Amino acid sequence: MIDTADCNDPAFRVSVYQAGHAITAHLLAQKILYIQMLPHPPMTVCEKPFTSYNWNAYVEILEIRVLELFGGQSAENIVCASASCSSGDSSRIDEITRILETLYNEDDLRAQDILFDLKDRALEMFAPKPVRDAIVPVAEFLFAQERDGYIKIGGKVLTDTIAKFIPQPVHKRRSLLKLLKFG
Repeated sequence: MIDTADCNDPAFRVSVYQAGHAITAHLLAQKILYIQMLPHPPMTVCEKPFTSYNWNAYVEILEIRVLELFGGQSAENIVCASASCSSGDSSRIDEITRILETLYNEDDLRAQDILFDLKDRALEMFAPKPVRDAIVPVAEFLFAQERDGYIKIGGKVLTDTIAKFIPQPVHKRRSLLKLLKFG
């Protein structure tokens, strides 16, 4: 059983943070290729080169990235009552929401509005008790993997671990802009 004292261990904190990223990707029906036990989000299929020139798909990729970044912060805040692993996330989130502002190209929609809307969406994803309850067991799995010398954990084994606690939702690909009622 993990208690908050374990949050003093930097490796465990990174495990919690990575669990948040992975759970968010799972909830968004992203195929996780792998996760590295470093403070950054997992590699998912949406990160493959942008070759279709489908701007709606590109916007969705950026929205998902912001949600995954917030997912790490959310998990760390829930389990450890603070977010220290996510120090670089704020600048990435800011940069991505400024790009989204340009891509949305709406006069009354600002990067800050997009940021707050996506942050609210990420917090909503972690509101259900089964999702919150999954953070520690997934973090324990990642922590054990790292302790056993595995820095890069395969997506299949990670997805199977998360699925023990949270079934993967059916996700229709739609822009979060539309889900947030901006589009």
